[in-house]
Amino acid sequence: MNFNAPLIQKLAPSMRRALIVTLVATVSAVALFSFAILPTRTRLKSLTLEIGVLKDTLASMHQDIAATDQQKAKTAALAAERDAFLESGVIEPLLGSFAMRGKTLLDPLAQETGFNIETVKELPLIQLQVPTPAPLQLYGRQPVEFTGRGSYTQITAFISYAERSLPLATLSSLLILGQPQNPEIHKAIITFEWPAKGEKRKLP
Repeated sequence: MNFNAPLIQKLAPSMRRALIVTLVATVSAVALFSFAILPTRTRLKSLTLEIGVLKDTLASMHQDIAATDQQKAKTAALAAERDAFLESGVIEPLLGSFAMRGKTLLDPLAQETGFNIETVKELPLIQLQVPTPAPLQLYGRQPVEFTGRGSYTQITAFISYAERSLPLATLSSLLILGQPQNPEIHKAIITFEWPAKGEKRKLP
């Protein structure tokens, strides 16, 4: 910008001061706009975009949290269903023995019906056909053989009581042998089967 110095000098001092103040104010305003306002506006625009992205992320996180709570509730419901299933008669080893576990389940029933359990024998686990896709935890049919003595009434009452009390226990075989020396008391070999946990499948 070119200034005509002689022309300015001819102006009154007050006019010169006003002109200088105006020029200084104009230059300051241009500098302020260039170095402060423009960068601030650019930064503000960038921050607005970042805030939008953060809001989207926050909304997504809230959705994930809600989904997590739903999944937790679903997992808890499935766990409760599994526990009820196990308590209803899925047999598990007691001290490493299915026979011991079966005995603890059926001894109280035998005492109530008058059937006298003498021996308990664990038979080999019968593997179930594996579905597709194969589960990680395999199950099978676990037979446990009970040998005892009682009258026909006591034997049938014991079997009936066991089937009512343990819905998942299934009578798989029954052999009754008469005792000539005591015709009213019979030897009974009774085999019940329970669903039982098998081996966990190893992933390849």
